[in-house]
Amino acid sequence: MPIVSKPDLTAFAEQLLLASHASADDARLVSEALVWSDLRARHPQGVLRLPNFVQRLERGLINSPARFAWQPAGSAATVLDAGNGFGHVAGHAAMQRAIELADTHGVGVAAVRHSNLYGAAAWFCSLATDRQYLGFSCTNAVAKVAPFGGTRPVFGTNPLAFGCPTRSGVPILVDLSTSAIAGSTARGLGEAGTRLPEGVALDKNGKPTTDPKDLADGTLLPAAGPKGFGLALMVEILCGAVAGAAFSKEVGSMVSTWDRPADTGHFFLAVNITAFSPLAGVLDRIERLLEWIAESDGAAVRFPGELRGATAFDYTRNGIPLPDAPAEALRALAQRLKVTAPW
Repeated sequence: MPIVSKPDLTAFAEQLLLASHASADDARLVSEALVWSDLRARHPQGVLRLPNFVQRLERGLINSPARFAWQPAGSAATVLDAGNGFGHVAGHAAMQRAIELADTHGVGVAAVRHSNLYGAAAWFCSLATDRQYLGFSCTNAVAKVAPFGGTRPVFGTNPLAFGCPTRSGVPILVDLSTSAIAGSTARGLGEAGTRLPEGVALDKNGKPTTDPKDLADGTLLPAAGPKGFGLALMVEILCGAVAGAAFSKEVGSMVSTWDRPADTGHFFLAVNITAFSPLAGVLDRIERLLEWIAESDGAAVRFPGELRGATAFDYTRNGIPLPDAPAEALRALAQRLKVTAPW
């Protein structure tokens, strides 16, 4: 397992994208977003995505640079047509615009259409928490999850995230898939020859299965039954129907749809805490709440984002361990593009 420093991995990712004719600004921002995930051991949303991105760039299924078009949606909201650009770039621009709107109006909302996979939802929330704001983000995706009680996929894994600043500087980052298991996790288990957990998937006949191969014609199930179903429906409405992107079965797959763009939709919210209450008082109350959580019975309890934050600190100092299989795929891609791998 190679261990690569944060600067070296970021530069390597940027060089691969530049060699694939991504714009300089896009290459820098996408690399930053991918390595943010790798720093937190979220490798399915990290640099291992690069071979797919490069392939879609080369086939014209991702535009870089993309032509962005903004449309006001009231005094505190906006809509971005991402022009089939990188989801990370579109999402970054949309969250930054939401933060700017929240500067003036207390809250800011941005919806995005005609985009692509945007990676870790929590990254966008961290942009808000860096400003001492609250952040919310969600995205739709290719249909692979059945509604509660159903046996055919209607929703994507439709992740959502919420971010809140803390006094420690490590933000609360709630990031979850609305499916019983994340799509990238299911795919990784299949690649490793490992079974799925019980109760997360159905085969093509609507029967429970633990074989990842059955997902080709089967479906994942929603998290916590009707609760995950309700959340997935909410995300689909915000990111597809309201944003004006593809929704449900219309959304293309980044890994299997090669005849058209994915047309993914996203939704972002930024909240200026000081518009509601003095920031110091809010942070004091959050700190008290976190203390009560830590003092609860049982084993040591961590708040969402705490362990990931500690991992990021460790990996920043000591290097990022990359899983062997993705590392080899990246090395092969680098050789093809005449880029030197840093391991």
